[in-house]
Amino acid sequence: MPLDFGFSDEQSSLRSYVQGIANEIRPGLREWDAKEEMPWQAIEKMGQAGLLGLIGLKNLGGRQLDYISLGVAIEELAKVDTSCAMICSMQNTLTTLTPGWDDDDIRDVYQGKKLVCIATSEEEAGSDVTNLKTNARVEGDEYVINGEKIHVSLMPGASVMGVTVQVTEGNQPPRIEFVKVPAAASGVTCELMPEMGMRSHQLGRVRFNEVRINRDSLLGGEKGKREGKAVLYARWNVSRCLSALNALGTAIGVLDQTIEFVKKKQVYGKSIAHYQSIQFPLVEHYTRVEACRLLAYKGLWMNVRGENAAREATMAKWYGVTLAVDAIKDCLQMFGAAGYLIDRDVERRFRDAVGLMFTGGTVNIMKLIVVRELLGKQFMGIERA
Repeated sequence: MPLDFGFSDEQSSLRSYVQGIANEIRPGLREWDAKEEMPWQAIEKMGQAGLLGLIGLKNLGGRQLDYISLGVAIEELAKVDTSCAMICSMQNTLTTLTPGWDDDDIRDVYQGKKLVCIATSEEEAGSDVTNLKTNARVEGDEYVINGEKIHVSLMPGASVMGVTVQVTEGNQPPRIEFVKVPAAASGVTCELMPEMGMRSHQLGRVRFNEVRINRDSLLGGEKGKREGKAVLYARWNVSRCLSALNALGTAIGVLDQTIEFVKKKQVYGKSIAHYQSIQFPLVEHYTRVEACRLLAYKGLWMNVRGENAAREATMAKWYGVTLAVDAIKDCLQMFGAAGYLIDRDVERRFRDAVGLMFTGGTVNIMKLIVVRELLGKQFMGIERA
């Protein structure tokens, strides 16, 4: 049968396996969130379980599974914690879809010993990733980097960063490169940017002051091909599907908890699960979640087939995050004042879901990309002034 909505036996077994790992990392989640602390115990656990290299090459310690299998893992992790799901997604996609990392670094990532990240956003270069002020001048066989990046996920914490820079070299026109910079390099400083949600995945402000790296430290393709920007865009077609599944997994986790709560919560002598004001929103949210899950997995399936999934990935991302936030907000209401208390997990999950609105592009940027896919680039309305 050409049309099949089922998962393979291997993918179903993986789902059960990841559920067990997710339950093992559950005890530390509240503490990591409160302290805004990188969840290294969870990272090591995910590495030991093989989750950080699910789609990585076997000769580097990965499991070489497909994108759909990675989506299954992200969804199950997200049912317990959005930050850990994000970390797992980033380490898998960065190390496999962005060529140029050192093999030893990749092996350490897969084992949960270190992290890699990318630094692309600036004060005036968030969604507009090409509007860079961070520059690299050429001196002999070195780039000398100066500038500042903001909203850098996994900083402080990551060992190596992929950094977008504008290179100036003699009389040549400036060009954008994607370069590899060790976080411990001389001239690199980082400070935490406190955030509302996904607090244990951390956001940092990274400054570069006369940071020297070898000109061969390029990411995104073989030396001289300068494919960094294209590689970033190609990765987004996978990572945005994963962001959607992260949001949807977060919503499912909260919806499942809410069902257990409303069955037990008594008002006027019977559980509030008897009231249609409770029942109907739950039905509506589960329906939307299931519809968007299919869209997100379709996007991953298209990536497996080598097809352009830009439209499906961006639709899944904006819709998945939006409906997840709406679903958890309604669940908070069903918990009543109890849901507002830190003792319950719902308030943390709500804050985390909101954070996904900004990862990999905002909701409105996603809609503009769909406009491009449906109507054409000339209708996006984002020509530079």
